[in-house]
Amino acid sequence: MVRRQMIPPFLSEMIRSAVILFDGVEFTEIPSQCSICASSLRRHDLKKKRFATLLDDEATRPVFVKVARYRCSGCGRLWYADEPFYPDTRHGAIIVDLATSISQKQPFHRTARILEALGIRIDRGTVRNYATRFSVHSTDMYGIPIPDRIIWLSGLIAKGGSIEGTELLAALRLPPADRTLPRSPPPEKEEGEE
Repeated sequence: MVRRQMIPPFLSEMIRSAVILFDGVEFTEIPSQCSICASSLRRHDLKKKRFATLLDDEATRPVFVKVARYRCSGCGRLWYADEPFYPDTRHGAIIVDLATSISQKQPFHRTARILEALGIRIDRGTVRNYATRFSVHSTDMYGIPIPDRIIWLSGLIAKGGSIEGTELLAALRLPPADRTLPRSPPPEKEEGEE
């Protein structure tokens, strides 16, 4: 028998409100030039990305954001606008931060159960993956470490109304996306050259 994790309603509602704040928001901010060839960028499309999966009375509710993609008119490379995701992750930054901060005090399987009690669906393997890759600053609330990024969003939650993607990124204090390609290895020297 698995013991159900007891979470204060205030805490679960605060986290849920922070996640719902992102639902349907468009992220379109990007530099006007390609960082590879300095040509102008033109809008390509809006890509719908899953930010989180919320649990509503055992039913799941996906939370999606829309991220603009731009194509370079010179080299044809596809660029994503600044988005609320860490590189190579499938969950939004605040979900990754929450999983990471809780896993600093709890084992991975218990972290997944706590997140489920908070209304967020994530498996323990993903928690383990994030915990080994990231570290975040957090504040203890009711014995659960809450990442500072969720607390920073509380001002926007209280504000209400529609929120722009740039406001959310500013509140998260995420660095701009790294739009540089990995450096290619230096050319190999021919025989006889030194």
